[in-house]
Amino acid sequence: MRTFEKDYEYLLLNLIPQHRLGLERRKHLERAIRDGEPADMKRAAVHALEELCKVGYYRRADTQVRQEHVLLTYVRRRGRYQVKLQIPVADWLSLGATAQDASPPAVDSATGPVGVDTTFNILPHLIRSLSINDRRESTFDRLESIMRLLPEWLSVWHGRLMLNEERFGVQENRGSWVFTLPERALLKRAVYERCRRSGKTEFVGLPAARALGIAEPPLSSGLDRSRADAEVAITPIFSLGDFWGILEIWFSRSSNGSIMRSRVEVATGMIEQVIENTVRLENLTSVDKLTGVYNRNFYDAQVRIEIERATRSASKLSMLILDIDDFKRVNDTLGHRKGDEALFLVADLIKKNLRKIDMAFRYGGEEFVALLPGTSEEEAAHTAERLRAVIAESDQLRDPAGGRVHIRVSIGGAVYPDHATSEEELFAKADSALYRAKRRGKNRVEFYHES
Repeated sequence: MRTFEKDYEYLLLNLIPQHRLGLERRKHLERAIRDGEPADMKRAAVHALEELCKVGYYRRADTQVRQEHVLLTYVRRRGRYQVKLQIPVADWLSLGATAQDASPPAVDSATGPVGVDTTFNILPHLIRSLSINDRRESTFDRLESIMRLLPEWLSVWHGRLMLNEERFGVQENRGSWVFTLPERALLKRAVYERCRRSGKTEFVGLPAARALGIAEPPLSSGLDRSRADAEVAITPIFSLGDFWGILEIWFSRSSNGSIMRSRVEVATGMIEQVIENTVRLENLTSVDKLTGVYNRNFYDAQVRIEIERATRSASKLSMLILDIDDFKRVNDTLGHRKGDEALFLVADLIKKNLRKIDMAFRYGGEEFVALLPGTSEEEAAHTAERLRAVIAESDQLRDPAGGRVHIRVSIGGAVYPDHATSEEELFAKADSALYRAKRRGKNRVEFYHES
């Protein structure tokens, strides 16, 4: 590993990514570079490095007090260089008093107590780092990154995040710190169900955790199983009004109780905020703006996930394709604005008459797709008929004179793996059933069957 001993201007310009810093910190940095005072640039560098430690870009590897100076060593995560700075003790102690964004930890050890103020400063830096430029990283990946760094950030032994598979809807189902389970399996243990119902955190000692069947952290976490000197905090994760999963945080029972509670709150807040931010970001790119249901791009990604999930769980996946009958006539006689209203109305009625785990997509034009996980042909046929009926019976659309305009849809359905072995074949079979419904008079439901 290389140790850089360049001047401070080089450090500020080349080794500190300013785009990862807050606005005020960047201003201080630019001012220090512009003024050119070595002492100011050194202080600005320490402030910036401390902030970058909180978002996981750097790690403070060593802090040594030498009479009137403090020697600080920072290591770039996953990098091959380190930065060493020596500053007066007075400057180091003043960081917490003069810089809200760079309060130094009270103890550098990963197992020692961390100040509550420092702990709470993690959240804004983390959220700011998850910007729209990182849209390629999935919610699952972001949560895995957070959980990986959680022990160091909060000075705990281990963390584990169990997500509700139905709510989360991701292709990956297991990481090192994060994994997904069906809600029924997730809430099988009474303590998890109790936490979900109450919305509160429960603290359980190691013997009780063993009795409850809670999996212990790996040996690498530092847990001393011979002393039972451990406790686990079990807390529910809620975001956007829904239950998303259970978070477990393991720590030493000798830790300060109030500090540990605050750390659990910080971890919970980080996870819930990341879920909310990422879901909102995904909605910007995966939701059809006109109708409010998912768009074609999201369908292309999600249908593969649902096929894999159905295969893994040996369950069925039903697909419905809905097409508005005579939609061109609606546009031609009532105008395109009324045509848009018809599209929105149909999409809204589809959403309102599906289960939470079902998904509706605007596939293109006046065509919609609904995916029904774990649904047989008989159950899917009931759902399709209900959708057809509620749309046909709706009288919300009016012509320019105020008269009622009734919309009709034809629906075709197919079931994986009964009718198809791939997502392409499943769509083709449902599409074939849709055209049979059109040929047989429209405003009806048909499922694929070999002719």
